[in-house]
Amino acid sequence: MSEIVVGLDPDSKEHGVAVYVDGVLTELLMLNLPALRRWIAQQTRPLRFSIEDVLAQNFVYAAHAKPSKAAHAAVGVSIGRCQQAQTEVMRELDDCGIPYVLHKPTGANWAKKKELFERLTGWRGRSNSETRSAAYFGFVAVRQTRARGASA
Repeated sequence: MSEIVVGLDPDSKEHGVAVYVDGVLTELLMLNLPALRRWIAQQTRPLRFSIEDVLAQNFVYAAHAKPSKAAHAAVGVSIGRCQQAQTEVMRELDDCGIPYVLHKPTGANWAKKKELFERLTGWRGRSNSETRSAAYFGFVAVRQTRARGASA
């Protein structure tokens, strides 16, 4: 039985989740931690998560810099909340024995590139920046799996 690859874009309210079954994007979801926990419990195939590693962000990017100290601090707080959310997801996955790989954040993801996302995945349903970002990281894992299979 082949595994399901789950791309995840951690967020403090709801995570962007992209589900790849046999290498095909089948679902885009927005799930908070309890909902993600329930979704995991319903799965009958092995899972592997591919997660954007917001823990790798230890600063506020210049592009997000704000003119006032208060606004700049708010961006830092937001990043911290996302980092804590990722930590909680990783704890949950570790507790369930579900493997995951972390990927450093990249401007190459599909959060703001809807046309590219649709062209590469064939997805025609609804999406948002969080689910497209999750789809990107799932896509990376699917490609890596195919490359390993081709070289075996």
